[in-house]
Amino acid sequence: MEDRLLKICYDMELSEIEEGFRLFQKKYQLKRSILFTIVYGIAVILGVDMVIRNPQNFYGYLLIGLGIGLIFMQWYRPVAIRKKLINTLSSMTKETYETEIFQNRIQITTKLEETAVENEEAEKSDEEAQTEEKVENSEGVENEETEENETEEQSEEVVSNFYFGSDLMEAMENDKMFLLFVNKSLIYIYPKRCLTEDEQNTLREIFTDKAIL
Repeated sequence: MEDRLLKICYDMELSEIEEGFRLFQKKYQLKRSILFTIVYGIAVILGVDMVIRNPQNFYGYLLIGLGIGLIFMQWYRPVAIRKKLINTLSSMTKETYETEIFQNRIQITTKLEETAVENEEAEKSDEEAQTEEKVENSEGVENEETEENETEEQSEEVVSNFYFGSDLMEAMENDKMFLLFVNKSLIYIYPKRCLTEDEQNTLREIFTDKAIL
């Protein structure tokens, strides 16, 4: 049996997801944005120089326009992506999470929760199923199987495992949360409001010991 170092259960609010994703973008995309801004800025400067030398130079104005437009898009795109992500998540089923940390890996389990609308629809479906069962006893077995399947779907979990040493992991901490970045493409957020003081200290010690914080 594996030696489990820590087990924590938590959820995430939209404001926390937005803040975590913003920090993720800042960590992995800020340098790239600055580099491209410098390149596009040079294009703008060249365009201005061409226009000063020859006010009728069409290519000078073209360089200025393209450079300014590309600089704007370089900084606006991350904001647009972040807003789109939040809008998408706001309409999705609420999720809760469970993280278990072992000596050699981190296991993250995502659990789906039914919304109020889904619960209401499920109750209506149960009532209809019970009515049909009374009318047609021959369908009893089928109804029971359906209910069992529904129960399985409600308890469906998504489990992800990441291994120290083989997966690239980096962690970050601020006043509100711990952040875990995996392979520069995934972000996991641990809100401090969901963690006890001991859990926060243990998580900090593990991340420090694994040299990812």
